[in-house]
Amino acid sequence: MASSSADRGRSRLRLVAWALGVAAALACPWVLGEGYHLHLVIMSLIFAIAAASLGLIVGYAGLLSLGHTAFFGLGAYVSALLFLHGGVPLWGGMLAGATVAAAVAFLLGRAILGVRGHRFVIVTVAFAEIMRLVAYNWVDVTRGPQGLPGILAPTLALPGLGAIDFAAKTNFYYLALAVAFACIALLSRIARSPLGWGFLALRENEQLGESIGVGAFRHAMLAFVIGAFFAGIGGALYAHYLNIVSPDVFFFSNTTMLLVMVVMGGLGTIVGPVVGAFVFTALPEYLRVASDYRLVFFGSLLIVAVLFFPRGLVELGERVAAAWRHFAGRR
Repeated sequence: MASSSADRGRSRLRLVAWALGVAAALACPWVLGEGYHLHLVIMSLIFAIAAASLGLIVGYAGLLSLGHTAFFGLGAYVSALLFLHGGVPLWGGMLAGATVAAAVAFLLGRAILGVRGHRFVIVTVAFAEIMRLVAYNWVDVTRGPQGLPGILAPTLALPGLGAIDFAAKTNFYYLALAVAFACIALLSRIARSPLGWGFLALRENEQLGESIGVGAFRHAMLAFVIGAFFAGIGGALYAHYLNIVSPDVFFFSNTTMLLVMVVMGGLGTIVGPVVGAFVFTALPEYLRVASDYRLVFFGSLLIVAVLFFPRGLVELGERVAAAWRHFAGRR
């Protein structure tokens, strides 16, 4: 009886948390307005897609890819070029950018996924740098360091309701929210499926996984390609939100920040990188008020988090939830 009562209490708590989360997400633009704070939330949603997709590769399959920003950038550039030269709106650009990113990941994976460890890491870093150099030097296509400006947000015509212009920041927020929710839900579904269990077997013990029918190369390839596909979606959304894309999107610093979001959010989860994306997109910006000490403070926070919450912000959330259940139980 006590166990079933505790289960009901946990279910109610989850339901309340979901309801509060949905209400907060829907009310966000009305509370924050159309200023800089809403901009940070939109950027967080975009990076949440990229971080969650990297979380599938690193946290579930155990593949330390340091070239994930290359797939994000490919999605951005493909969508931008299709819009500027063919008038293809974001809807088609997202699909095309994600498909190209996945196809390139497949070709790269065929070449490098037969190796593990430091060689794999080095090749992924090199690939991202090659993509940056291509974007920087292929001036006829990418306009080099000037980038590709003029990438407009889409409009959506609804019968009887007129057209929704996503150039308005509030409208784009709801678009980013819908796309991020769909991507994260799909990634969560994959992570909880037999395929996700295969990724975990690959991460924990490749030889043991092979002995029970988990093909190491096949599962590594699937994780790599799926992660690249969703990174391409995030990149396309990024390009149409900022209205410009440049070689800066391929910088190694973007990969390191994505990796911080994944590791500090919580490895081996999908929700962890999402939380990490919100925290580590906003935190550096809000610390700009103390520009002289911003990096020192940010680095100190990372060290404290690693020491006291080795499983990331997910562990902190679990501790808070446990304390709340204990307090509620005593009442």
